[in-house]
Amino acid sequence: MKKNHFSLRRKASMLSAVAVGALLMSSCAQDGFDDGERWGSSVSGAALSSPTAESISISASADGAQTVISWPVVKGAGGYVCTVMDVTDSENPAVVDGIQDSLIDRCTMAVTRVVDHNYTFSIQTAGNDELNNTGAETATLVTFNSFTAALATIPEGSDITAFITDNPMPDEAVETEMAYDLVPGGQYTMSGIVDFGNKRVQLRTADRNNPATITMSADASISTSAGMSIKNVNFDCSASKDPFIAYSETPDESIMGVISGDQKYYDIQQSLLLENCQVTGVNSYFIYDNNVKYCLGTAIIRDCVVQLTGTESTAVIRFQGGYINDLTVENSTFWGVAGADANYFVQYNNSGRCDRGGYSTNSITYANCTFYNVAKSGQWGNYNGFAGRNTSYWNMTNCIFVDCGNNQVTRRFVGGRQNSSNRNFANNTYMFDGAFENTATYDDSGTNIEENPGFADPANGNFSITGSKQAQLGTGDPRWLPAN
Repeated sequence: MKKNHFSLRRKASMLSAVAVGALLMSSCAQDGFDDGERWGSSVSGAALSSPTAESISISASADGAQTVISWPVVKGAGGYVCTVMDVTDSENPAVVDGIQDSLIDRCTMAVTRVVDHNYTFSIQTAGNDELNNTGAETATLVTFNSFTAALATIPEGSDITAFITDNPMPDEAVETEMAYDLVPGGQYTMSGIVDFGNKRVQLRTADRNNPATITMSADASISTSAGMSIKNVNFDCSASKDPFIAYSETPDESIMGVISGDQKYYDIQQSLLLENCQVTGVNSYFIYDNNVKYCLGTAIIRDCVVQLTGTESTAVIRFQGGYINDLTVENSTFWGVAGADANYFVQYNNSGRCDRGGYSTNSITYANCTFYNVAKSGQWGNYNGFAGRNTSYWNMTNCIFVDCGNNQVTRRFVGGRQNSSNRNFANNTYMFDGAFENTATYDDSGTNIEENPGFADPANGNFSITGSKQAQLGTGDPRWLPAN
């Protein structure tokens, strides 16, 4: 992004013609003005004004990685003094890409864009000594954000099932993700299955620090056959016997084979994202494909706490007909209450592998997670299609496993294959019934932490650690680390 701005504080009079030409890589034609219009040499001896808020255009780049900001030319200006701030944490605003009182020699710029953040942009027209033009007395300040556009805010106290039935996503959501907003701290119910079908939906509370809560009824479940994001929402599933997320039994036929070809998967190329959610009382599958041949390109579970209460022989994440090509669980906690168990943490159809789904590689990643009493008598993973292939990537770093996977977490993680290529283990704890797993043939990194993490009260979901080695290396879900 440095090529899109020049960090020179209020020194318009010092800009040489050579420096002016080098400020940005793109040509003058890109902003719609020729040199005469841009520099406005016919304007002299004037007091200039800053561009108005209404005239400033702010949009996301095509890949969503940048924010593009543009404004109309002010003739006779010596540039524009700009500042871009990330104000998501209002008490600790941060400068974006070093753009603070920076002289910009164009009418457009691009800066880093982080999803679900709030920003401000300040612009003040600089004077031009050569033309005897004085700069604007005041700057223009505009606010913007990187949140997905909201279709509607669901009123507090609503039944989510009824509201979405009455207010479905429009057809535009097939191509573009749209959001339903929940009221921060609001209480909601879900009386039955909510099936978003082929619409790309985000269900969220905008305030990360004050999530809304949804209480699920006996038949409640969330269903989709497209990409979906759930952010900053807590769920009480204790009354439900259905999966928390169940992919649609009747998927959109238009997605069959779009990248998997004659393998005929229902290809979901957009991600499933669960972020900053607390899900309690999961009695069935956490994620289930309803025995439909889905290939979900990417699933990310981040900053979540999931309480498992199921006692039947199930998997936590089950793709009976298909598989997830790239699964990442990070900065999260999964834990089972006393008596909870499952056959597997992750179970895919054994035919699932990257080349059949239209991808060049596949992966499973666990990073900085805490797992307690999960599939204690079962297996950590079952996905024979991944095992023993040099296109499979296995990443398990900075995690804590206590009473998980029948004391064979590492073996089942890599599909039972010793010396699997593309495996990355680091700083993990594997503790089972007070002893430590022998992992030498699977995790041979030599970094295992054989020290009791000393969870504060695991039976009641408090996994604050007292183990000095885990604290020193910062392993497990970061929320349980000692305060600095």
